[in-house]
Amino acid sequence: MQRFLLLCLLHISIFYGDLAAAPLSHQVFPDGCKWTSVNDTAVIAEGNWTQDRFRFADADHKYTTDDKASLNWSFSAASVAVRLAGQNTSSYPGTGLPAHGKLSVYLDGRLVKVIYPAQQGREFIVANNLEGESHELTLVHSIEAGAAGVRVEGFLTSDSPLGLFSLSVTAELQEYMNDVRFVISNNGSPIRSTIGRNWLTGNASMILPTGASFDVRIEAMGWSSETIKTPKIEPDELNTSSPIYLRRDPKTVSYRFRYPSLNNQAIRKSGESLTARFLGFDTKIDKVRLRRRNGNAVFTRVLPFREDKEAAFYYDRQIEISLPDDTPPGVYDLEVDIIGGRRTSTCRSPSSVVIVKRYPGNPRFVTFGHLDTSGQFQAEYVRRIARMANIIGADMVLASNSVNAAYLSGALSNLQMPYLINFGNHQVFGHHRWYGPDLGGVVFGPDLFVLNYGLPWHEPIKPVVALLEQHRSKRLKVINAFEHNAPNFLLNDYKIAMIHDAHGPGDKLMKMGSTPTQRVGKGNSVSFRIVEFNEGQVSSATYNHHPTAPIPFERDQQCPLRVERETPFKAIVINEYNQSFPRARITLLVPVNEYSVNNGSIQSISISDDGKLAEVIIAIDLSANSRISMELTPK
Repeated sequence: MQRFLLLCLLHISIFYGDLAAAPLSHQVFPDGCKWTSVNDTAVIAEGNWTQDRFRFADADHKYTTDDKASLNWSFSAASVAVRLAGQNTSSYPGTGLPAHGKLSVYLDGRLVKVIYPAQQGREFIVANNLEGESHELTLVHSIEAGAAGVRVEGFLTSDSPLGLFSLSVTAELQEYMNDVRFVISNNGSPIRSTIGRNWLTGNASMILPTGASFDVRIEAMGWSSETIKTPKIEPDELNTSSPIYLRRDPKTVSYRFRYPSLNNQAIRKSGESLTARFLGFDTKIDKVRLRRRNGNAVFTRVLPFREDKEAAFYYDRQIEISLPDDTPPGVYDLEVDIIGGRRTSTCRSPSSVVIVKRYPGNPRFVTFGHLDTSGQFQAEYVRRIARMANIIGADMVLASNSVNAAYLSGALSNLQMPYLINFGNHQVFGHHRWYGPDLGGVVFGPDLFVLNYGLPWHEPIKPVVALLEQHRSKRLKVINAFEHNAPNFLLNDYKIAMIHDAHGPGDKLMKMGSTPTQRVGKGNSVSFRIVEFNEGQVSSATYNHHPTAPIPFERDQQCPLRVERETPFKAIVINEYNQSFPRARITLLVPVNEYSVNNGSIQSISISDDGKLAEVIIAIDLSANSRISMELTPK
């Protein structure tokens, strides 16, 4: 079996590793199976076929709309199956329609199957238990009633019989769901991991070994995962499951809240206060609390509050909240319990309150953009960047020109710092239900204001000016934008230190206006940047002192910056980049005790609600190309 690539383990606990999905450079198939890409030189294409890999999809494929275009391939095996490519999503105009054509399958010159890809899952069996050593497979595309198109990824062969498992995956807010990941195991041993699901129908199908049943974990970033058990897989039979319905992950669902919220997070130090507005109706406000989870550890603080009754209107209620002095640092959900007959419920705003130990004088940002996150495979990539951002210990993450908020809200839900995100020219409309208006921003202490703007700069500028005017006195002002070409008068008058963007022409690192404002733009879609400030100006935004280059990170690459747990108290911190990361941050979850550490320094120890687990945050300077052994010793 082609084994899973090493998982990227970035945030770890004594019980569970918080694992990123394996970055796959190829499909992972069961023992005894051989994979042949449609782009292999042995596959002969006739007619007009285009090699394609739609917006960083999980694999490349061949696509045609040409009537009678065919693929011909000779193979030696007893069983053969075909894997189609994913359907292109409607949110990307001009990149090809979904595959609506007809696919006729010939084996040794005989028609054996007719497939309609618009209705089909991505995999199907052509034949099992073939006799003879050599066979010829031919796929022919036909236009039928004006409908055209087929996308083929490759072929799977085996000397043993192959089985096909099929199911339908639907979801809450399924208009945003494209594909999912299926992780298949047998008695705890991995069998395969694959991206699947036809978003037009919800249908999914996958090739499995015969003679056994399997556990299938269905994962979609931003939705709660489900695990099902297949029947005993038999060859040449319809092995199916009841339809699966995935609900949204509670970490991405805001309920009856106005603010604080995603893209409008309240960033505070313990002991300070904040204002919250929610739909409390005519109920009694019973309890207000902060809550966050790390593995098996839950950290909760019940908060004293005072209602501002003059600010209430209709359904809306507003309260002033005091944060206890012992509130541990971290990113919290804000919850308000209300009591009142049928209105009794918990109003909840996930990841909306960030508690920090200090406000940055010279902030560090992790920035990226235009990563084309339309589905599961792309969202897994964003999650791995987020986990490296946690290790880097940045003060804030800025994401620009994003696509599908349903997936991104899940991919970024484990960030240990505040973030701002906007949606640009490839957006899946409806992102406002997660991230609010296209214009907003956050105050980060007494010195820093970050404005977030997801519209082109030819839109009316008065609302932007009005918001900046409210924060004119801030020493440091930054803009996270969709495009960089803000009017010079705006940059100059408000002394904007940096504008981050991920769309548009020009030098990605350049001075603008007379302030001057430093543009920090996206370099490409396989990288990110760390932006550092010194005395109010950008001092670094490139990789290893290069004049322009961002930090490289390929889509199927193992995380160059990662933590590998060896024992409950010992971990190896690995930095394979050619640059150092000072003030990196490692979080370990261990039994409650007092600890010392052999490398780095302990910044904080937070005790879980049940008093059993301690969250230990360690600061450490990571040298370039280094491996550091870190061990906690109970005192």
